[in-house]
Amino acid sequence: MLAGAYCRAVEKAGGIPVLLPALAILDRPLHSFCQGLLLSGGGDFDPAFFGEEPHPQLGTVDLERDRWEISLIRKARAEGLPILGICRGIQALNVAFGGTLYQDLPAQYSPAPNRPLLEHNQQIPGDQVSHRVTIVAGSLLSRVIGPTEIWTNSHHHQAVKDPAPDLKVTARSDDGVIEGLEGTGDHFLLGVQWHPERLANPDSQRLFTAFVRACQPLM
Repeated sequence: MLAGAYCRAVEKAGGIPVLLPALAILDRPLHSFCQGLLLSGGGDFDPAFFGEEPHPQLGTVDLERDRWEISLIRKARAEGLPILGICRGIQALNVAFGGTLYQDLPAQYSPAPNRPLLEHNQQIPGDQVSHRVTIVAGSLLSRVIGPTEIWTNSHHHQAVKDPAPDLKVTARSDDGVIEGLEGTGDHFLLGVQWHPERLANPDSQRLFTAFVRACQPLM
């Protein structure tokens, strides 16, 4: 069901979703069988990939998936393929390029004074929004979505801590948690912390439409 939501969103945007199984080694170029890389949500990232010991609140990790996604990200970027990361996907982007994560926001993240920590793992259904996100004007994310303030859903307890050197922060929630990252070059490289595939609003679909359009020149 999780994969189905992403597939429907890509298909609605005019793309053809291709699911990639985790392989030990991928010798073929990615562009030989796909035109872009979409990274989905999922479980926690192993902190060994950013040089930390496990926190007591760390959830289930999958080393095979972690290694596979990091290799795919680096391969896609080397080939100049468009990349879109969603929830865990934004975290994977950050780790792959040298950034770090909060292993557990409630235990490790302290907002600025008078800015209480929001509930980032919402208890309401995933097709409902729960908190606001402010987007940097002029960023790729703002050009894709349109407004610089939107309401999103939220299903995570890990988040970007130190952004990777080649990535820039382009969105935050009201408590300061990073909600958007993008590349500094000309290629389409974008990550968001929420789950647009679960929302029916136009802002969410624009992310998939922009991603699919970025893939088209390579077809």
